[in-house]
Amino acid sequence: THGTGVAGIAAGSGYGGTTATRCRGIAFESDLVFVGVRRALIAEQWRQGGFSDFVDGINYIFKYADAVGKPAVVNISWGSHSGPHDGSTLFNEACDSLSGAGKIIVMSAGNDGTDSIHLQKTFTASDTVVHTFLRFIPTAGTPAGNDYKRTWVDIWGESGKSFCAALSLYDNGTAGNHTEISCTVDGIKDTFLVSANGQDTCFIEFIGSPSEFNGKPRLTVVVHNKTDDDAVVSVYGKEGKVHMWNEYHFYGYIDRYTGVFSNGGQSWATSGDNTHVVSDMGSAASVLLVGAYASKTSFRDINNVLRSYGSYVTTGNIAPFSSRGPMTDGRIKPDIAAPGLTLATAVNSHDQAYTPTGSSASNVISRFVHPVSNDTFYFGEFIGTSASAPVASGIVALMLQANPRLTPEDAIQIIEETAITDNFTGTIPATGNNTWGHGKINAYAAVKRAAQQNSVYTFSGEKLDCLLYPNPVNGFFMLEYTGTRTESLQLTVTDITGRMVAA
Repeated sequence: THGTGVAGIAAGSGYGGTTATRCRGIAFESDLVFVGVRRALIAEQWRQGGFSDFVDGINYIFKYADAVGKPAVVNISWGSHSGPHDGSTLFNEACDSLSGAGKIIVMSAGNDGTDSIHLQKTFTASDTVVHTFLRFIPTAGTPAGNDYKRTWVDIWGESGKSFCAALSLYDNGTAGNHTEISCTVDGIKDTFLVSANGQDTCFIEFIGSPSEFNGKPRLTVVVHNKTDDDAVVSVYGKEGKVHMWNEYHFYGYIDRYTGVFSNGGQSWATSGDNTHVVSDMGSAASVLLVGAYASKTSFRDINNVLRSYGSYVTTGNIAPFSSRGPMTDGRIKPDIAAPGLTLATAVNSHDQAYTPTGSSASNVISRFVHPVSNDTFYFGEFIGTSASAPVASGIVALMLQANPRLTPEDAIQIIEETAITDNFTGTIPATGNNTWGHGKINAYAAVKRAAQQNSVYTFSGEKLDCLLYPNPVNGFFMLEYTGTRTESLQLTVTDITGRMVAA
């Protein structure tokens, strides 16, 4: 349903088929190309930031688009905090390399706006250590026991400045067993700790690298805590700054826990923060990274029960979950905010949770019974930056329809320059801010600007308010002219040599 909902927002035909307007996607006449990625099979990729399956998917879509002679926008409503958050990973470089004129990538900023999953520390000769508790917070439906308490902490330092880490168990604030200190130069170490009661085990893997692809040292601490004790990560250094992220809640297909950095009520420990929590996957310069705001906060479900998020967020305001920047290299992110709470879209017809009696019935809003096949299709409400990204992707698709040669830089600049600001966004600097980016995405203005950049004008005096699209054409085009007074308009069409072919 996540993938179905994303596709429906970007380009779904809507409730009732091709003539529908209800629940219709932004670029509803687009071709859709799907690439499946199974999260349970890519833990190793995620943990070290490779994301090679995603690279293959992006490459596949752009090659297919070339084969059929069309521009393309790739939507990735996914994210990860594995990486330095500065645009320098191999995945970031692949995004920059694969995108270009008529090939644009859009990603969701992430849903960690209220989560303390980031921590930074500047070491000095007299301040050489930072301690933080890994807090595991069970989500609804988590089974009893600790089998699902898994996370990894990704720690990045500054070029040429090594650091080390260790993990300890604490029982109600009392220190228990601890690992040896592992440093970025030590490679891979597997170890475990036994709980205070001697009956459970915490498994730990340290993955060190003194100089990654970007020249920065890195240490990843992988934790599977099956004990009732608290896990504390300690990071040691003599100079330089480290940034660390709690990637959290990965277990098979199901998110069983979320996690934060906490001081655990101890004066010697440090809590995390919610800055620098936009997705590392979307930190490439060529990627349009999209936050989420609340376009509506209430609806009636299929059982006619009023559902409201009014106590969580005001209509028109930024969604609290929308991840904030900046990137660690100082760049403002996200680039823009789009509707992400709450959007009506298609749900997967095989998903029994999204039915009038299913576990997600509160999000189901309507059903459509196909008049020929008699199959039943449900539509529901979707929330998250996974929803706001396909809104932006659909708008970018319309921009590419108007101007197929747009580069990622062109599209991002247009979207930023035409963004809406209001009482909720406040005054936004020309460089943007780390909550809204440059404001709320403006579909009409962005498509109009894209088309204007594609048109050719010859005029004297006042410039005509005229749009020509698409350009180039294959024998069919639209010319839109807005007049402000009664007048006669003469139109001639010439070929590239100047020969008149129509008048």
